[in-house]
Amino acid sequence: MSLPPRLIIADPGLRSALGHHLGYTLAVAEAARERGIAPLVLASKQFSGAMPTGIPCLPTFGAVYQSAGGGGAARRAVFGLAARLPGGLAASVAPPLRLLRRVLVRPAPDTLAAELATALVANGDTRQDLLLLHSASAANLAGMVAGLPPECLGALAIVLRRTPVEMDRDDAGAQPVAAILAGIADRFGPKLRLLADTAPLAALWTATSGRPVRVAPLPVVAPPVRTGGPGRPPHLVFAGGARAEKGYALLPALVASLVGQARFTIHSGPVGTAADPVVQRAQRQMRGIAGAQLHLLETPLPPEDYLNLLQAADLLLLPYDSAAYGPRSSGILAEARAMGVPAVVPAGCWMADEVGPDHSLVFHRPAEFARVVRDALPRLPALLTQYATAAPAWRIRHSPAGLLAELLR
Repeated sequence: MSLPPRLIIADPGLRSALGHHLGYTLAVAEAARERGIAPLVLASKQFSGAMPTGIPCLPTFGAVYQSAGGGGAARRAVFGLAARLPGGLAASVAPPLRLLRRVLVRPAPDTLAAELATALVANGDTRQDLLLLHSASAANLAGMVAGLPPECLGALAIVLRRTPVEMDRDDAGAQPVAAILAGIADRFGPKLRLLADTAPLAALWTATSGRPVRVAPLPVVAPPVRTGGPGRPPHLVFAGGARAEKGYALLPALVASLVGQARFTIHSGPVGTAADPVVQRAQRQMRGIAGAQLHLLETPLPPEDYLNLLQAADLLLLPYDSAAYGPRSSGILAEARAMGVPAVVPAGCWMADEVGPDHSLVFHRPAEFARVVRDALPRLPALLTQYATAAPAWRIRHSPAGLLAELLR
């Protein structure tokens, strides 16, 4: 197999060193460099982070990967007031407001394809290079048919990380995403490689698009496997941001039910008045009980600190909405598995399929979440041993080199 001279990673979601965009992009860039393929990263114009020596990064895109969380002053005012309502009423405000915004707001035409075409022209001969889009919305992809000449690339790899329904709902194109992909496939022909980052998602996209979609395993780069037994009391961690679909509203009751039995670190990042009302309400409740038992982190964490937090956990809390996540991957679960940290996850989604050696860590309804966590506490010594033993195989399965091999195949 002949290798492309360069791997060009176009990542409009790479806006800072926070979150999973930088980790994914760096992992595949480093894997390419180890294979003798020169990496080039094209990031958001807002990106100001530092890259390792040997990985050039150009701030390129005014186009954004996801804009569905916006809403401006009106959203902040309504959500801020709704957060003061009782739980059931607070939860009922966000869905209709989001739907109204989708109906009323007409986004400007997406500029990703045009910006990408300009960047390729400015970076020499790209006719043999492989271009990777590992995070792109339907709006981002919509301009690729008319805006990106196929002859300027050796190959184009697109990783689909959300379901067709989600892509047609959030940051949608003028056409359904299946039609957009059909247009890209017609234009790029055998140069196009479609992938998804879980097997269920790949199967869904294969059925939706009528084209083969391969699995691109999440590339995990993590600290060494966790060693030692659980703390006294055990350390329970929620990390990665406060969102309603992440089950953040279930955390206050769990913390209150385990007084004296566990200590918690809840990493939420900043929660402003534009956040979902149930998230704001839960944040206020946890601020009221924060102390020796509960460490509340309300600022973004640099990548190294974030991974160190996961590694320090005895049990990871992922009380996600299974209907919202479905076949989608979870970068946090992938990192936890690589470090030998067990996690409590919801049934009926990819996370349940990949929970690891002990399926008793899966909860079937939100009301079961606290019970599953409590039942896991006395078994943590055995769980940590099991998960540490399983971690090396997981690291091989989700290595950056494995992902690169799929991109090149």
